[in-house]
Amino acid sequence: MAVIDVLKFDSDWNLYPRKGIFGELQTILKMSQTISKKDILDTCIRKQQELIQNFNDRIDEVKSEAFSHTETPSQTDDVSGASDEMLEVMGQELKLARSEMEILRSIDPQNAASQVERGAVVVTDQRIFFIGVSSEGIEVHGTKVFGMSEKAPLYGQMKGLKKGDGFQFNGTRYMIEEIY
Repeated sequence: MAVIDVLKFDSDWNLYPRKGIFGELQTILKMSQTISKKDILDTCIRKQQELIQNFNDRIDEVKSEAFSHTETPSQTDDVSGASDEMLEVMGQELKLARSEMEILRSIDPQNAASQVERGAVVVTDQRIFFIGVSSEGIEVHGTKVFGMSEKAPLYGQMKGLKKGDGFQFNGTRYMIEEIY
């Protein structure tokens, strides 16, 4: 189909799509903007690796600081107790980050999803979600994608839904435009 067949001018020489063609043009544009699930997953894994490395570095730093103090025994006991608590908390966070990495590694980007489930990319009229682990918006090829855990309340509202389904969460209405 030639461009002249799908576009026409109005009386003020403004160019616009012919009636009935606009939906086809939107579909073509959306398809060209689709981000591959592999690229999204790779970005999430890189971000998770950075998080794990940051925890490891910080734990090493706290351990090094705790063992390098040369203060009196009573001061060392206070520092050691605080360091132990900090190490325990960071160790728990590191354990969570590693378990989230396993979730990401369990996702096969070649598996096409037809409903909202782990590993699905869910394109709504509001945002794009990647179901796996929770993460702030990541940027993939200039598009913001939000990582969502299966434990998130929003996921509970959308779990099992399919393309064309709608749902509401915290007063915001979402329409699922695409799932892959």
